[in-house]
Amino acid sequence: MRRLLLLFLSLIILFTAYGEDKVDVELKLDFPLFDLPYQIEAGRTIGYGFFGSYASMSMNQSLAIATDLHSAIHFGMDKLYEIIPWNNEIKDPIMFIGNIIPVYIFETYLPFGAGWMGVEFRRSILSRFDVSSRTAYYAFGGYHIDDIELEQFKAGNPIEFTRMNSSYLEGKILFADIMQRNLFFYNLPEYVNITTVMTNLFVFGDLFAASTATYYPQIYKIIDNVIYKNDSVERTRGIAYIDSFNWVYDLFRPNEPYEVRGSHPSGNGIARYITWEQLDDDERKYLVTQGWLDYLNFASPILFGFRSFPLGDSGLTGNFALHHYLTSFGFDITANAYLKYDIFNMAFTLHNYINYQNYYFALEGELLDFPIRFADNFSLLLNPRVMIGMQPENQVFKTDNAEFFGLLGCRVDFAIGETATYLPYFEISAKTDGWVAGNEYLESNVSFAAGLSMRF
Repeated sequence: MRRLLLLFLSLIILFTAYGEDKVDVELKLDFPLFDLPYQIEAGRTIGYGFFGSYASMSMNQSLAIATDLHSAIHFGMDKLYEIIPWNNEIKDPIMFIGNIIPVYIFETYLPFGAGWMGVEFRRSILSRFDVSSRTAYYAFGGYHIDDIELEQFKAGNPIEFTRMNSSYLEGKILFADIMQRNLFFYNLPEYVNITTVMTNLFVFGDLFAASTATYYPQIYKIIDNVIYKNDSVERTRGIAYIDSFNWVYDLFRPNEPYEVRGSHPSGNGIARYITWEQLDDDERKYLVTQGWLDYLNFASPILFGFRSFPLGDSGLTGNFALHHYLTSFGFDITANAYLKYDIFNMAFTLHNYINYQNYYFALEGELLDFPIRFADNFSLLLNPRVMIGMQPENQVFKTDNAEFFGLLGCRVDFAIGETATYLPYFEISAKTDGWVAGNEYLESNVSFAAGLSMRF
């Protein structure tokens, strides 16, 4: 790992002198066509060979599609704003509503938006562990998972099962982070903030349930009855209706057999949905803490219209954001710093990992779209990424032990032509054992991805 890091730093220093001028980008679209080895595993689970894996996309693939869709919506509305020959007093409210409605519709009802992406994050973990599933966003109705499959999954991989319960919210927070970063680093329209704020609000709604259930238990008892009454068929039943409830239950009880949670009130199968009443005092207190920590997702000037701040007179600009993730071992609070200087786009993150009673940390650095020109009509855009730190040993919630965690990766985009619009790219990353937002693997892993990027 140390030698790879030194090689990576040497290459950056070597190529710095060959950087070319930065080009403003108003819309950036990524289409990851291949993501290995995940697609091999998903293809085996879903069936129909390798191409069956596209029915259960990787985290990287679904995240890119949702980011593309929402970015394109706001880009299109911004261009529409420019050509409509009305005065601003009329256009402004129309554009505001026109940006909100599509975000809500895709979040709630249609595939390829942020809501669909969160479900795909969950399904990607299921696919890795031989649990075939479907999504209601494709109008199939429910996950089509038998209880016995969930029993076997938890019995064989309890830590992965806990991570599966939080993966929906993990995907949403990571999506919000990417949208904020894109708004800072690229010349995207300010309307992008609408998607970011609404995504944070949907996540907040889940964890707000945790922080209010203590004070309004009768309300959640009514909700429980309504949910169970209308969810009596095992094959069309979901996995959770308040994700954080299921997550904290299995976080504290990793070795409890899945069937112990009891029978469904209809008498058909297992009661998959954990309710507030099933949690003990320790679990409730921990979950309420997560509800309060979720306010951190709104701690960024970017969300309030401040795209960047000048840092002195050198041309350096910056901004920051905080994020709160539920993880396989507890939670992660990230402090993100974004910096721009000429052709340098830099992101630095301090990860604060916390399990039951212990604190661990990691440092992350990333360089985005660093241009290197090799000829008049050919250049590369480099995106190196490094993470080094510690996490709880074996991802265990109640442990005092730590283990080394590291990640090294790089994405390379190939720009052919003076003003390239279509950029093929490949990406390779290697990590030790440990949790990374947007990576399906808790064990050590080497992944390769390739696709096409479009810049407008």
